[in-house]
Amino acid sequence: MKRFLRFLLLAFISMHFSVGQTNIPPSINAVGDQYYCPLSQINVVTNFNITDPDDTEIESLSIQISEGYNQGVDFLQLNGTHPNIVSTWIPIEGKLILRGVGNSLVSYIDLIAAVNDVIFESTSIDITGEKSFSFTIGDANYLPSTDHYYEYIPNMGITWSAARDLAETYTYFGLQGYLVTITSAEEAQLCGEQAAGAGWIGGSDEAVEGVWRWMTGPEAGTVFWNGGTTGSTPNFAFWNTNEPNNLGNEDYAHVTAPGVGISGSWNDLDIDGDPVPSEYHPQGFIVEYGGMPGDPVLNLSASTKITVNEITSLTNVTRCGTGTVDLQANSIAGTILWYDAPTGGNLLGTGNTFTTPVLTASTEFYALPSVNGCTEGPREIVTVTILDMPQIQSNYTLQNCDEDGTPDGFTEFNLTEVEDYIIIGDASNVSTTYYLSLASAINGINEINPIPFNNITSNTVYARVENTNGCFEVSTIDLQVSTTSFPAGFMQELEVCDNDPNNDGIHVFNLLQANQQMLDAFPSGQNLTVEYYRNLTDAQLEQNAIFPQFDYNNEDPYSQIIYVRVESEDNGECFGIGPHLTLTVNERPEFQVVQSDIFCFDGDNIVIDTFNPNGIFNYEWTDESGDIVSTSSQLNTTISGQYSVTAYSPNGCVSETYTFNVVESAIAEIGLEDVTIVDF
Repeated sequence: MKRFLRFLLLAFISMHFSVGQTNIPPSINAVGDQYYCPLSQINVVTNFNITDPDDTEIESLSIQISEGYNQGVDFLQLNGTHPNIVSTWIPIEGKLILRGVGNSLVSYIDLIAAVNDVIFESTSIDITGEKSFSFTIGDANYLPSTDHYYEYIPNMGITWSAARDLAETYTYFGLQGYLVTITSAEEAQLCGEQAAGAGWIGGSDEAVEGVWRWMTGPEAGTVFWNGGTTGSTPNFAFWNTNEPNNLGNEDYAHVTAPGVGISGSWNDLDIDGDPVPSEYHPQGFIVEYGGMPGDPVLNLSASTKITVNEITSLTNVTRCGTGTVDLQANSIAGTILWYDAPTGGNLLGTGNTFTTPVLTASTEFYALPSVNGCTEGPREIVTVTILDMPQIQSNYTLQNCDEDGTPDGFTEFNLTEVEDYIIIGDASNVSTTYYLSLASAINGINEINPIPFNNITSNTVYARVENTNGCFEVSTIDLQVSTTSFPAGFMQELEVCDNDPNNDGIHVFNLLQANQQMLDAFPSGQNLTVEYYRNLTDAQLEQNAIFPQFDYNNEDPYSQIIYVRVESEDNGECFGIGPHLTLTVNERPEFQVVQSDIFCFDGDNIVIDTFNPNGIFNYEWTDESGDIVSTSSQLNTTISGQYSVTAYSPNGCVSETYTFNVVESAIAEIGLEDVTIVDF
């Protein structure tokens, strides 16, 4: 027989009412909010007392894990020697009941001593959060978050309406009972998961299908669900999977039996429930006490809690390159223990801040929140990621020649030239930017234009080389003006004849033919290279170099000046810049000549002349045998045959060859028969 406070004043005491003089309810006080170290045992109170002005004994007291209970892992037990008390652990409810031997009354003195010896233990190292312990006179369950009491009443086959009416006949030390209304996850766990079987609760949609309201208690009329299986809640609901489905006009809510779907969840049934032996056959109902108008203020229960210390903040850290890292972590209380392994391992440090040793590769560390010296519990992993740094030379000297026409030690530089020398390895995965100060380079601010840059602004700049990880190194670039140069007035020439039929002054040049002459202008043994440019700016900034060098068509007809840059192939230092190569296209000789003639046997010479020459040339006349028959501008001959003439300019250019046929013929004679007279 279940009731809450039964005082054996008479042999026949009612379960709900005292007989004779009014009984004053006892008052309970419990102290003991503590931090729990996983896998340890801890007393549920640090101090406990019961005050009762008119009684010294009581039938029973319940200690329940009312919030955060994990069945099969969490346990309460009575330690020590207590001969006058029998303890009973009820796993499904997470409740430890303390009674007198043989169900006799137990004295407050014995009970207080026993409660002080009750311990909690969890067998899970992964325990987290908080657990609340409620201390309640009798068998009712007390929930600290609501300050209400709950009781499961077995009653096989009872209808929802009968359960509603019967619940309202129950009282608990003056608190009015009603069919339970569940408005939070904590209530759902206490009433559902820790209930003994399928039980009616105070929800129904009998008024409007699909609009579920609480029909009992202080929440009467409050909507807690709209719709069917895919509906929604404006506050809290805990339906089982695919419920409520209104299968057969199901308008009343109950908590499912243990093992049916989600533990402690709800299902909708018709007012009678399913017949036996269905697991949806009603097995009882849940009564809630508290919150009703006119309820007395009681101190029948007390609660304590334990808290498992937890990390509240922990962040993975990324570092560029080798070095140390400061790890930060915070916990609810206590401090942080830092380890090098998820279990066991070495304790590396203590405190909210931990400075790692020098790291050369990504490393994992493990943080354990500790209070009161606790070294048990799950450790949280924190990863320090070491990113690759770009590999560069930290210093480099960039040299350029001062050939801008003003020998003042200042000239234009192309700062990007240094990238071929300061970047070690693959340069395709990095970007380089330039700055006037080291601070600007480190912070990536106030970037300067690298092309062109005049060292009149500064003789030192800073190159920030950054890879795709965002890591960077800074190289210091010293700008120097070369003291070497080509000799004064130095000029080399590549000369060709214009053999293009167009005779337009454009010709293909092989600039490589001038390389040796350029290198010979400087001392040997220095591993120099030669580059050619169209203008001084390109030569100074090393941009738009002529390439390929062996196949260049001059762009200015007949004559073009090419700028030459000679520099070290080892480090890019400039040895000389300037307009030191002339490309010359000489005109091909051109002239005119009569191409054929007929001479008579009158003894005169035949004279063939050249005329309209475009210059002063040397000529060469040859006969059919290839023998030279004249070297003047004309040919005198009395011999018929085929003759050719070619002109040569002083610079060696050769004209087109012209060929002539000289034909011998008789002197013409005319007779009368050759004359025709026409009369007008």
